[in-house]
Formats: sequence, C-alpha cells, structure tokens
Amino acid sequence: MKKFALLMACAAASVLCVPAKAHRVWVQADHVHGGEVLRANLGYGEFPKFEPIAKTRTDLFAPLTLVTDKGKQTLVQKDAKNYRYQSKSPVQEGSFLLLAEYKPTFWSKNGAGWQRQNLMQMPDASYCEQTRMYGKAVVNVGHDSADTAVITRPVGQLLEMVPLDNPANVHVGEPLAVRVLYRGEPLANHPVSATFAGFDVSDRSHTHKESAQAFFDTTNDDGVVHIIPLRQGFWQASVKYKIDFHDPKLCQHEATYSTLTFDIGGHHH
Repeated sequence: MKKFALLMACAAASVLCVPAKAHRVWVQADHVHGGEVLRANLGYGEFPKFEPIAKTRTDLFAPLTLVTDKGKQTLVQKDAKNYRYQSKSPVQEGSFLLLAEYKPTFWSKNGAGWQRQNLMQMPDASYCEQTRMYGKAVVNVGHDSADTAVITRPVGQLLEMVPLDNPANVHVGEPLAVRVLYRGEPLANHPVSATFAGFDVSDRSHTHKESAQAFFDTTNDDGVVHIIPLRQGFWQASVKYKIDFHDPKLCQHEATYSTLTFDIGGHHH
C-alpha cells in the first residue's frame, strides 16, 4: 500500500518521476472484432503519438508480426502513412501478440553529430552504441477475449517483457505481473518503468527530453515486476539493458530497449 500511495503521489505531482528514453519502439492495434482485418500502428518517437517514420530510417524496422495460436503472420503496409499496418486476412477472436523490431544498428557521434556508423567508420567518435529495440502489444480481438495461452509465452526477443496474465483481467490498482527476460533468462533486480497515454502531455519533440513515467520498480530474483496501473487507458511498460560491446574496436556499447503495451479497463469489459 505504501508503494501504491507513493506512486499515486508521484502521478499527481508536477515533477518528473522517472525518466525514460525519448525514442522507443512500441505498437498498438486498433480495436477489432473477429472476422475483421486487424489494423495496427508502429510507434517510434514520443509516446503515445504516432508519426511518419523518416524515409532514411524505414529500413531499420522489420514488418510488424502478429502471433496467434495458429502461428505467426506478417502484417503488410497498405496505407499512405508508413507507420500503419494491417493483417493480410481477417483475424479470429482471441488474445494475441503484436510484435515490432528495430534491427541492430550502429550509431556513433563525433563533433559533426550522429551517424549510422561504427568506430571503424568513424574513428573520431566520442560515443558508439549498437542499438536494437523491440515492441510487443497484447491484442484482444473481440469484447470478451482475455485468454493467456499465447500472450504469456516468450517469443524470443533479445530483451523481452512477458505478461503473466492478460491485462484484460487486471483492474485499476491491481498488479500486473510481468517477467523480464534477457537472452531467454530472467533479468533479476533490474529497473522497469511504465506510463499511460496522457500522463505526460508536455511537448518534448524539439528537446528530446526524457518523458515522465507513472510507475517505477525493479524486478525480483525471478525477473518479475508487478506493474500497478494507476488508471484506465493505454499503457506502455519499458525496460532497457546496456552492456559493453563484444568488440571494443568496432563499438563501445550494446543497448537493447523493449516495450510492452496494453489496455487497462478498455472496451473488453
């Protein structure tokens, strides 16, 4: 109760509670019924705003993937907006996962700024990072879908957030257990943050200042964190893991970022 009270106070305060990297990858599916085509958005930038992805960066992203009880389906782009995807065929009712991936990419910085290069390509770099990002969304097709079979299974992302229950079964103020895995193993005692659409409405597009978060905690020895949703709405949980790059001549750091997005108290009840 003390932690919940602290989080409520944090959410109500006019200060930044916990920072998170401004640019993350996340996904969100439009509400859909069984027998309809699923449409989804790829987010890259300030949560929860979806915006066109620069043409110079579209090659960094793999197509969105839908994971169902029948396997995986690659979504296609048929919209003028390059962050919009849809399923190739209508989807059935059920609880599924929507996946996004930002491919491993070297970013280095020198006096002229950032470039997609490693240290061999930019010898005068002051910083080099190989960045990769993952997004995962819980998708409940139909008003009454709240199954756990698909969504509680790991999908093999390098850094992965695995919900241990369907968020459709979680009410405001109740904990949602999420296990964090790195290379398939539980990531113990590691920080996790979460926020919801509308928590931080400040414009950070020009400053890239880190956004405020509504929740913060660390995983336990089993890699599990209990996220407490403060209110209904669209939520994003985030985690990052940074290590030394395996070849210091090529790059300095390997940084992996992962998000889990879900709805609390939405139209499924």
